[in-house]
Amino acid sequence: MKEFLALCVTRFEALERELNKLDAATGDGDHGTTILKGLRAAAAVDGAPDKAFRKAAGGASGSLFAQIIAALEKAADGTSLGEALSQAADRIAMLGQAKPGEKTMLDALIPAAGATSPDEAAQAAATGRDATRDMPAKRGRARYVEGAGVGHIDAGATSVAELLAIFAEWRRM
Repeated sequence: MKEFLALCVTRFEALERELNKLDAATGDGDHGTTILKGLRAAAAVDGAPDKAFRKAAGGASGSLFAQIIAALEKAADGTSLGEALSQAADRIAMLGQAKPGEKTMLDALIPAAGATSPDEAAQAAATGRDATRDMPAKRGRARYVEGAGVGHIDAGATSVAELLAIFAEWRRM
């Protein structure tokens, strides 16, 4: 898992500006910075990377994305990836009071949970991420911007898709 988290840090360092730009169109513009801060903390600890992520990232993103870090750790330890992602999606939906189709990270995560392999999960998440472009936001700051963010891809869904793409790559190594 440490190698996976190190890969995440490297990839998200390259994505930080892009994620902040996506978030600026519909939110406060700090999503990339927040996720990177959490990933750096998760990669630096020897145990409980989800807790380190949550503490370092803080706020709603910290709590929600910590669920994904925990799910990927379970999958790395032998739990079915689909089962782990499904449990994370259920928790995120409960914590965020969100459901699919509301332009959130769930729009990438829920399709991925139905996949049978890391590669399929990554592809399903990417397709879900892309679908957020045409969705009006019903949660978070994006629901208050003009047009409820239609025309913009959700930053959270983008991060989910990236994490799952990195996980698939790591599993092939």
